[in-house]
Amino acid sequence: MGRYSGGFFGEIKMILLPSSPTLLTYLSCLQNLVRKQISLPRMKVCNKIHVFAAMIGITAINGCNINSIPFKGKYADSPVEITSTKPIDSIWLNITQLFAGKGLSIKKLKKEKGLIVSTKSSNNPAYTFEDKDGQLIEPEAWIVLEEEWVNKKKWNPKKIFCQWNIQITETGKGLSMIKVDPIVWCTYYPNMFTNVEQRGQSTGKLEKLLERSLGTH
Repeated sequence: MGRYSGGFFGEIKMILLPSSPTLLTYLSCLQNLVRKQISLPRMKVCNKIHVFAAMIGITAINGCNINSIPFKGKYADSPVEITSTKPIDSIWLNITQLFAGKGLSIKKLKKEKGLIVSTKSSNNPAYTFEDKDGQLIEPEAWIVLEEEWVNKKKWNPKKIFCQWNIQITETGKGLSMIKVDPIVWCTYYPNMFTNVEQRGQSTGKLEKLLERSLGTH
């Protein structure tokens, strides 16, 4: 299951959003009272304890059912290692070009740590889910994510970015070793209040591209 955040109010709104717009509006009013401490004619400003109790009541009434659908397909569970005759700088250049070709802009690149973080994007073919038979919906995607369902509605990423770990080291005799971690940490936004952090799984497509373009064959 992914990890969810967005602050206390964000998490409660996450619960209400799919099914209860009226309750969501009510919660937003309570949130404003806490944040701004507004005084209204003939109305006492609720303190945080009252608001907390009110939200527990709302949550209990509305209910929450978050389900993660486990993978059916089989994926690598250990890093993939690729030997290359190209120098390290040339390998990094090739990797950034592969990302650009997939429509992934790189926000952060730390070569010494092997860290690559993409910028937020939407409807990117690099990410996909499985269908009911465990097949990739986007066969050429680099990352597969577990489906998350909330109140019988599937969460779909409106925006998403991911973090890869790709280590490149010189091994001597003019060779370099590329090690690609199969776990890719992804953060996506199913609505305006919530972000979901999930251990994405490499589909092996990126590794095959690296082997084809950089491997010693």
